[in-house]
Amino acid sequence: MDEKRIWIINQHAQTPKLGNSIRHYAISKYLVRDGYEPIVFSSNQLHSATGNAIEVGEDGYAEEYLDGVRFVYVKTHKYTKNDIHRILNIFSFYFSVLKTAKKIEKKYGKPDIVYSSTMSPTALVAGNRLAKKYKVKSINETRDIIPEGFAGKGIMKETGIVAKILRTFMKSTYKKADALIFTMSGGQKYIEDMGWYKRQGGFIADDRVYYVNNGVDCELSECNAKTFVHPDEHLDDPDLFIVSYIGSVRFLNNIPLFVSAAEYLKKSGCDKIKILVWGAGTKTGEINQMIADKGLDNIILKGRVEKKYVPSIANRSDLFILTANFSSVQKYGASPNKLFDYFEAGRPVIVPTVLSDSLVAGNGAGSEIDSPDGKRLAEEIIRYFEMDKTEYEGYCENSKRLAAQFDYAVHAKSMERIFDDVLSDRRKNG
Repeated sequence: MDEKRIWIINQHAQTPKLGNSIRHYAISKYLVRDGYEPIVFSSNQLHSATGNAIEVGEDGYAEEYLDGVRFVYVKTHKYTKNDIHRILNIFSFYFSVLKTAKKIEKKYGKPDIVYSSTMSPTALVAGNRLAKKYKVKSINETRDIIPEGFAGKGIMKETGIVAKILRTFMKSTYKKADALIFTMSGGQKYIEDMGWYKRQGGFIADDRVYYVNNGVDCELSECNAKTFVHPDEHLDDPDLFIVSYIGSVRFLNNIPLFVSAAEYLKKSGCDKIKILVWGAGTKTGEINQMIADKGLDNIILKGRVEKKYVPSIANRSDLFILTANFSSVQKYGASPNKLFDYFEAGRPVIVPTVLSDSLVAGNGAGSEIDSPDGKRLAEEIIRYFEMDKTEYEGYCENSKRLAAQFDYAVHAKSMERIFDDVLSDRRKNG
């Protein structure tokens, strides 16, 4: 295709130097190799590092150019927690993108496609508006179903007035898009459940709803594993069986479950098993106090680590735990970023709940337990610890195979096919 200029709008997009939200950096890196010219619009406020921000110039934005990918960080309202300032930050992103787009268009030309992505729904609105302005195609990507995801996590009532308003808002937003992408496998089912397909009397054609999950940049991970080795006494101890969790220490990630499992492991005399938590968050102090009160030495909060060290940590772990406050919206599938880092390390994964269309259990890359219970989790950890080598290696091989399947290099090819599908409509009408 000749139309190669792609504008990507994602408020929390980051490069590997800044954080973990590298989906659009990684996809763009591979698009560049096929002749595309991606520009990623993101916020100058770093979501994963509360309170930190990228300095912007008098024009209200800053640019970064990495691996052929141009990032444009627009100035947004500062926030440090989930309060009114977070809401102002989300809306300020919308206005800043529209304002900055005029300057970027003058410097680099107008886009051929505008590809916008949540979590912030205002990114989709901005994307649709810019696509209309430049008379180009708009693609909306959903990485968390709104408001169902909020309702499932207890943030709001599913039948409440706020949820109804948000659902109506998302419906009107999707109507303005030329295609929809979901990172969860059940996105098509969600549209059907809402009754939004044209065959149901709605507005979306069946062949314009796509699935492109989150993933892992295998090339980058393999390079970082060799280049950035994180020194750690426990990872380097050959006598230990390391169970790792890599992610935020927040309420939604149910970290107390690990403490409960560690308590049971200690009572069971499993001295060679250590649970290591790599990350930080609002519950760090509370969890450390819980560990101290119980006198546990087999679970350790290691704190935040830079993304570049994750492959080194993951490759020296023996087992992973994937946990969150899984909600009713998980019936449409799950796509947590950390899962694909686990797959790339080629180790089995325990999920302390039963998920719909599970990538883990459904592909022999690990197992699910039927309840988030500390004892059940500990028993499953022990099962892997005592597992026959051949059986354990089978899980490892399946996990590594999934990493190759969800490599961002593969996802970039999927995106190219979507771009061509969407643009074919313009060619036919052109």
